[in-house]
Amino acid sequence: MGCRDSSTTLPGAPPRVDWKRAADGIGLCVFASFLLATTTGVLPWSFWFDAIALWPLLIMSLGIQIAFEKTRAPWLVLLGPMVVLAGLLFVADKGGPDVPAGPWKSAGPLPRPEGTRRVVLDFELFGSRLSVKARPLEAGALVDARSSEELLVSKLTVDSQDDAARVHLTTIRHRGVTILPGRKQVWDLGVPSELPARLELRGAMDSSRLDLAQGRFQGGTIDGAFLATQLTLPAAPEPVKIVQKGAFNALRLSVPEGTPVNVHGAGFPINLGKRRVAGEPGRAGYEVTIDGAFTAISIETRPPEPRPGPEAEPRKPEAEPTKPEAEPARPASPAPVRG
Repeated sequence: MGCRDSSTTLPGAPPRVDWKRAADGIGLCVFASFLLATTTGVLPWSFWFDAIALWPLLIMSLGIQIAFEKTRAPWLVLLGPMVVLAGLLFVADKGGPDVPAGPWKSAGPLPRPEGTRRVVLDFELFGSRLSVKARPLEAGALVDARSSEELLVSKLTVDSQDDAARVHLTTIRHRGVTILPGRKQVWDLGVPSELPARLELRGAMDSSRLDLAQGRFQGGTIDGAFLATQLTLPAAPEPVKIVQKGAFNALRLSVPEGTPVNVHGAGFPINLGKRRVAGEPGRAGYEVTIDGAFTAISIETRPPEPRPGPEAEPRKPEAEPTKPEAEPARPASPAPVRG
């Protein structure tokens, strides 16, 4: 009589559980869930740049599989995908663009070239976070800047051509290896709200927030991969064009109520997002062109914000009504002298 193969299932017996196959399936579902979160805009594509720093978890997961696959408790191989899931959840919760930055290192203000009437925001970024806000600056300044972390070799310069001043920020070379999720160089820039601004953004693995609600925006181009860009824009006095190029990007627009926005380019399933926001009839708005693939775009409206104006003179307190002064008492006339 031959030996019975222990791996053979007896007739009528429940099938054996293939725990390794189950672990592989769960791991695939974990990655698919986070991919779905990025394609729908719940997470920025730059999330995967932070997740790369946790690649040792994949080795740990493989080690767990090797250690427990042939033991009496093969179901422990399920700990492998659970470790990877925990790491990705940690990055999603702690590695977003709102990670507190600091300490800050000042890099400005930089002077405004003579004759400047408009500004070009020229950014070439890699693996960094950027915040730009249009606001009043001190007299003669073009940009006020500060940065944190020293993980990238960066450079901030200003040059001019005709009536345009170009603010050029580049962070493209690494100084060492990024090993912690969320540790990126962070730049915070202030630009003058009275100058029209145009955007030219290139790069990869970046999170950028540009708040130009108090300024004037003349459109621009965003080009790269794994870019998460948020634009808070003012009302458009004339049609403004924005072009999003590249792949695996997320673009979020915030415009005042009544401002129309139209999105052109390939739609589902190549790109996801809202295609149109109807504004007030006859009002100028934004024309967005998606020239790429796997881009998620969202559009939100907000109540119009009051634009800063000249400071009103402080109101003088009203003077209290003056009471009529009492007439001075007349001296009493001397009594007549009787003889």
